[in-house]
Amino acid sequence: MMSLLPKSLLAFGLLLASVLVPSGAALAANNSELQTLIRKCEAQNGEACTELGALHIVGLGVPLDYSKAAEYYTKGCELQDGSACGSLGTLYANGLGVPLDYSKAAEYYTKGCELQDGSACGYLGTLYANGQGVHLDYTKAAKYCTKGCELQGGYACGYLGALYANGQGVPLDYTKAAKYCTKGCELQNGYACARLGSLYAMGQGIPLDYTRAVKYFTKGCELLDGQACRLLGGIYLKGEIVTQDHARAVKYLTKGCELLDGPACSFSGALYLSGKGVPRDYSRAIVYLTKGCELNDAASCTALSKLAKIGLGGVAQ
Repeated sequence: MMSLLPKSLLAFGLLLASVLVPSGAALAANNSELQTLIRKCEAQNGEACTELGALHIVGLGVPLDYSKAAEYYTKGCELQDGSACGSLGTLYANGLGVPLDYSKAAEYYTKGCELQDGSACGYLGTLYANGQGVHLDYTKAAKYCTKGCELQGGYACGYLGALYANGQGVPLDYTKAAKYCTKGCELQNGYACARLGSLYAMGQGIPLDYTRAVKYFTKGCELLDGQACRLLGGIYLKGEIVTQDHARAVKYLTKGCELLDGPACSFSGALYLSGKGVPRDYSRAIVYLTKGCELNDAASCTALSKLAKIGLGGVAQ
């Protein structure tokens, strides 16, 4: 299941750009538009406050400032904008601009969901599935993800598909898993695309189709899902269903690592150690393995320990 606690602000900023910026929002491209948004927010327009928060998340026309984003999201949520509540919940779930607090994340996700924000419902479902800030309850996880998916929340659909694929809170049903992951991917959610690709790769709920698996892993990676990038990189690394291409493998695996997928960091480090697809570079290998270990990837931590014993790392060789 997907974690809600990214360790890198850079990658998290990229994710927030796709998750928190309201759909169709006309983000300020110049100072005039920015000032208009500020006036509207001061005039108690919740949607304008939410857009200002999103601008500070991605640093578009304003300094990147999570604390300022939290201020605007708080005001937007108080003005009953569901997207603001959900976005504020995500900041609390990651400790950005506010203290890390899963209970508050659950509180704001709940309010956002009540205000019909599909993303908030989906992330609330994730908290219930992981027991973060709330008691672990797969039935409630499925309930909120179902609502979020009905509200066109792409992540909610993808996570609901994952619950069906694992039989958590709902009966095990690969056909329904494929149905919901397909919908989530159509709603441009990378996580849903990655799950859909996996279902095609295993022939679960849909016919086995490696070509479509590659297609959806590619789309998921383009939509900034780290797992999708790692799975795509693995396909090019093995060369069983596509022509083996170590350079492409490196491209996708390193991107997956940047998007906080621990195993992708491990594979990236291994490729730099072996010199496959890239020049052998022990220093870069150490960087990727260290990041993987920080992301709680056991293979990365083990590799680092072995390298330390033989005195490798630190200087490119």
